[in-house]
Amino acid sequence: MNTTADVVVVGAGAIGSAIARELSKYQLDVVLLEKNEDIGGNASKANGGSVICGYDYQPGSLDGLLGVAANPMFDQLTKDLDVDFKRIGLIQVAMNEEDMKFLKDARQNAIANGVFDTELLTKEEVLKMEPTLSSNIVGGLYVPRQAIVDVFELVIAYVENARDNGVKVYTGTKAKGIHKEDGKVQGVYTDQGEIKTKFVVNAGGLFADEFAKTAGISDFENYPRKGEFYLLDKNLPYSPKRIIAPVPNALSRGKLLTPTVHGNILLGPTADNIQDKTDTSTTFEGLEVVLKEVREKVPAINPRDSVTQFSGLRPKRTPDEMVIRTVDGVYGYVEANGTSAGISISPAAAIYVVNVMEKAGLQLVRKQDFNPIRKGIKMFRDATPEEQDELIKKDPRYANIICRCETVSEAEILEAIRRGARSVDAIKRRLRAGMGRCQGGFCSPRVIEILSRELNIPPEEVRKNEPGSEFLIGENKKSVGEEE
Repeated sequence: MNTTADVVVVGAGAIGSAIARELSKYQLDVVLLEKNEDIGGNASKANGGSVICGYDYQPGSLDGLLGVAANPMFDQLTKDLDVDFKRIGLIQVAMNEEDMKFLKDARQNAIANGVFDTELLTKEEVLKMEPTLSSNIVGGLYVPRQAIVDVFELVIAYVENARDNGVKVYTGTKAKGIHKEDGKVQGVYTDQGEIKTKFVVNAGGLFADEFAKTAGISDFENYPRKGEFYLLDKNLPYSPKRIIAPVPNALSRGKLLTPTVHGNILLGPTADNIQDKTDTSTTFEGLEVVLKEVREKVPAINPRDSVTQFSGLRPKRTPDEMVIRTVDGVYGYVEANGTSAGISISPAAAIYVVNVMEKAGLQLVRKQDFNPIRKGIKMFRDATPEEQDELIKKDPRYANIICRCETVSEAEILEAIRRGARSVDAIKRRLRAGMGRCQGGFCSPRVIEILSRELNIPPEEVRKNEPGSEFLIGENKKSVGEEE
């Protein structure tokens, strides 16, 4: 891959993908690199799915500024990109009078951040809004701006829209270093060759420090903070209508109960600082802590309602601050690093980064033909019976339901492959095939079969995600009449 670009964006997580889309509004040759086999980065695809509004950030902080700015942008953004988004609000609950004092201070903090529409609630007001909460609570803080979004779909939509507007996207391509001469960026070395460029954006998340070191920048380090989650089934009788949050601790916002846009409940996360940037294992101890703490808020929670458990790694930075910056002595290098709220701040962070790049000398000429609209894959499960009949008439493969738990048809899987899905997990992230109660027990073999057929590869080469995650090693039984 020996190519030339005006800008190379490293990392197709939420922020990197949003930056690529923002840059696609201008007459620029833009390349987006992602080392993983699919877009979504590492932290973004394990995000809790809530869109914060910045009410609880330190006043004057960059991530607080971006959180407050980004929140109102999501209404139009998700409409343009055809992404599920719901403003459901959040209630931060107090379990004692000390917690209630914290919430009073939190409301003052929200006002200092420009979030004026929070409201302190009595115990009776909270229980009227959320009757399944424990009778032991003493009050709460209502934050109506807080929202939820389909995290997978948002990042995919950013990239699809950026690609439709001219951005070149390379997955499975690792950025190995920066080519620098005379204090200026000359290119980006990848495991597929060099891309010559004058500007590079380091949006590498957890691995941003390693990439920065290749340019001689070593004034920060990133380390992983593991968050473990329970994902519960849909339509449970004790499911809250709003996000339920505790009073936070020094490490995190605590264990939340977050309804998802698809009707499940997400419990967690934990917040454990670890060393291994690849350790996404779950632990009995971590999940027990999640269950214990959320049951203090909603006692009816039953672990038997769990569909799955998983963990994600959030990037934490030393020094602990969010940074969007250029660096003296490395002209053309721009860095966006140090936040664990990438989904929530992504639309504002993208504009902020592009503005920084313009000040650094990037020439921006607006495209007259930029198209902000991206249409998602038509979901059979969301269609009315009449619409389903019409879909089947146009394409009979809509009638072939591959994933029964989530009602995903063969036609939808074929469209996801056409758009770039190349693994079972890539299909899962786009369509939810395998996310239901049976966790792929029924549909996985059928998805493998379709990927094998459509990509024209043997079934043994179909992967769960990264190289080495193949499901099959060969046939264990020949058909009747087939030669040995």
